[in-house]
Amino acid sequence: MVNKKEKSRHSRLKIMSPLNRKVLFNFPNILTFSRIAVIPIIMILMSLDTPSHSYDWNKNICLWAAFLFILAGISDLVDGYYARKYGMVSLMGKFIDPMADKLIHMSVMVMLVSMNRFPGWLAALLIFREILITGLRSIAVGEGIIIAAGEWGKKKTAWFNVGLGALIIHYPFFGFSSYTVGWSALFFGSIYSIFSGLQYLVVFFREAKNDND
Repeated sequence: MVNKKEKSRHSRLKIMSPLNRKVLFNFPNILTFSRIAVIPIIMILMSLDTPSHSYDWNKNICLWAAFLFILAGISDLVDGYYARKYGMVSLMGKFIDPMADKLIHMSVMVMLVSMNRFPGWLAALLIFREILITGLRSIAVGEGIIIAAGEWGKKKTAWFNVGLGALIIHYPFFGFSSYTVGWSALFFGSIYSIFSGLQYLVVFFREAKNDND
């Protein structure tokens, strides 16, 4: 006889639609894949900012890298809006969309550490947080539970997009200090990162408890 726990898990698994080309290559997911594909280009551009090049060269390279990074952040807003408006929200999208954000943020942070623009200890803590949350979400998926990005996580992503984008620019821009703007945004982003991480933990253990009831 099927117990309550098995029925609950079975009902969740039924919601998980099979992966197919229509879902895989819908417009929101294509934008998400494009966001991942642009990561190597951003890293290459950032690596070209070296003392051996002129000031103008390095500034232009940083602006191009920041432009692609910010464009990727805008695409994150567009794919979410489009998916909700046209009913294209999918389980894959809920999983791969925040994953793309984590990948691009972690890649940029690693590059900034190598360029002495970002402290290694902070990058390690933030990357640890991202890996932990991704691991918990993967475990949840295996149990038929989809934990979508919460509002705290979305705000964290927005602040990090501004902060990391400013640190990529590095040079004064329109009379503003990119470092001041960048670290101010990262301060708020870090606060949201802590609370969104706690939110994920609460949801994960609450769902795990429900499965054990």
